[in-house]
Amino acid sequence: MPTLKEVFVQTRFIAKTIAVLTVSLWGVAAAQTTPPATPTSPICFVNAQLVLEAHPDGAKVLEARKAAQTELQGLAGQIQVLQQKISAGSATAADRQQYETLVRTYQTRTKTLQDQQNRLLEPITRAVDAAVTKIAPLRGCLVVLDRSIAASSGLVVYAAQGTDITNDVIAELQRR
Repeated sequence: MPTLKEVFVQTRFIAKTIAVLTVSLWGVAAAQTTPPATPTSPICFVNAQLVLEAHPDGAKVLEARKAAQTELQGLAGQIQVLQQKISAGSATAADRQQYETLVRTYQTRTKTLQDQQNRLLEPITRAVDAAVTKIAPLRGCLVVLDRSIAASSGLVVYAAQGTDITNDVIAELQRR
C-alpha cells in the first residue's frame, strides 16, 4: 500500500499533467479560432485637402477653383431668376431665349472649368501619389484612405491617431 507521501506526489503529478494538457488544448483551440494579434493589413489615412494646400502649386488650384465657383454662381443666379419668371408665366420670348443661352453657357463653362482644374491637378496628384507611395510602406500601411471621405462615408467609426500619415506626406512633398 502506498504511503501518504507517495499518494500526495502521484496526485500532484496527475494534477500537473492535467493542467499542462488543459493549457495545451486551450492553446490549440485558441490558435485555431483567434485572429493574429498583429493586423496583417494596416489602414492609414491622409487628409487630401491639407496635402493639396501644402503642395507648392496648391494655391494656384485653390484660387482657380474659387474663381470658377464665383463665375458659376453668378451664372446660376441669373438662370434662377429667369427660371422663376418662366415658372410664374411672366417670361417674355427674350427671357426664354436668354434662359436657354445662359443654361448652355453654364454647361459649357462648367466643362471648361472642370477640364482646367483637372489639368492643374494632374501634376499635383502625381506628386501626392508618389509621396504616399513612398511614405505608406515606411509606416506599414497597406491601404491609404482620404480621411474626410472615410469619415463622411460612415464606414470608419474610429481610427487611432497614429494611422494618419498626412504630415509625413506633406514633408515628403516639400522635400521634392
